[in-house]
Amino acid sequence: MFHHMDTNTTFVSPSTSNFTYNPDEIVGWNPSDTNRGSIEILWSCSVTIILCCWVCPLPNVPSLNDKWYHTLIGRFNLACIGLIGPDYLFGIALGQFSSARRSVKLFQSLSRIPQGREWTLTHGFFADMGGFILVSPDYPPFPINAEQLHYLVHHGHVDFPTITKADIKALNKMDGMSKLITLWQVFWFTTTELQRVSRGLPMTVFELTALSFSLTMLVTSVCWYAKPTISKPITLLTREGRSVESIRAAARETTHPNLPQTWYRTPLDFISPYRRFRLDVHWCYYEQLTYLLRLPLFSREITSRPWDRLPSKAFLVIDRALLPLAFAVLVAYSAAPLFAWNFHFPTEGERLAWRACGVYHAVFSMGLGMYYIITAWKVQGKAGKLDEPPFPVKGVQHVKGAGCDDGSGGGDQSGVDVEAVEVVGDKKGNGHSVVIFKHLKLDT
Repeated sequence: MFHHMDTNTTFVSPSTSNFTYNPDEIVGWNPSDTNRGSIEILWSCSVTIILCCWVCPLPNVPSLNDKWYHTLIGRFNLACIGLIGPDYLFGIALGQFSSARRSVKLFQSLSRIPQGREWTLTHGFFADMGGFILVSPDYPPFPINAEQLHYLVHHGHVDFPTITKADIKALNKMDGMSKLITLWQVFWFTTTELQRVSRGLPMTVFELTALSFSLTMLVTSVCWYAKPTISKPITLLTREGRSVESIRAAARETTHPNLPQTWYRTPLDFISPYRRFRLDVHWCYYEQLTYLLRLPLFSREITSRPWDRLPSKAFLVIDRALLPLAFAVLVAYSAAPLFAWNFHFPTEGERLAWRACGVYHAVFSMGLGMYYIITAWKVQGKAGKLDEPPFPVKGVQHVKGAGCDDGSGGGDQSGVDVEAVEVVGDKKGNGHSVVIFKHLKLDT
């Protein structure tokens, strides 16, 4: 369990006592005394990893129809992603941070910002996590992200939101004490382990794993420092009660002349180029497998059309300026198990098994990380171009009434001509994964 030195050495423990370490003596369970014992190692590492995976992730805003416990489910889903790999959560957080930064630049260029209003990084996070719900006469309420909101404000379809940064902070449900405890635990654990390394003291592989979680989650928390925890979204009304279809018609005549009649997530999909980021498409493929197995560990399935919330697990495109940070964190986390290459193991078989798993972890994590970075680089190079939907969509035929029953308990409204959709994979070799959504029964 411990990393042994090759010679008998006297160490100075973090406590005040000296002890002599015999590398020829292997102890399976070390009782607690003045030095650290096995239970202290197991406890400190387990608590650190659990706190990192549970407290650090910040889920997106639930839908208007969600219950109080759906927020806990969203946090549990992100915790499961963090347990699989904290680098996944880092990629999600960095994408959200990058998108919020882009929104600040977009809104700064607006000429329609009323006197005394501002758009901050917190506003960007709030919008991208589904904090704004668009209400129109012809569709059920659906969330809009910061880029879509900017487009609507810029073209006069909605008014600039009146919510301030202080208002968002007032809605924040984040438990500051739990976050402070987690940061203290991570700081204490990291400082203690780095101190042991600097003194040449032994470290277990479990401690090395917990240390890699701590450092990665610390960077993830920095990316999410301006993101609030919101339990309910706020609504935005279209100006003069105009319909979403009229907004799409205006876009077809001005900014998007080739705008198709079909859409994938919401009727305003054409504004946000999320489809070009294939990593998110590939992640959706594995996500669908969990739905088929009835084990939705990573996110709740969205069955409503248009979507009634923005999922927390989405991988958003990162700016090129942040790619060096992404590369540094991914390299550090990928190489972490290799630092135990010369650690002492009870048997040679265990040593070889750890080395093999460490090499696999490094190759897999770096391969996926490089795919993430290269894809983000390419997408940023094509920014601003309308892309086709990732899957051929067999008809969402819209809309001539006031709303619909989307199957999520949102009510029974009449006057709608909406056909349920089935989304199937692209079989023409375009590199898109197959995702099949269930049919929705929409009343007319």
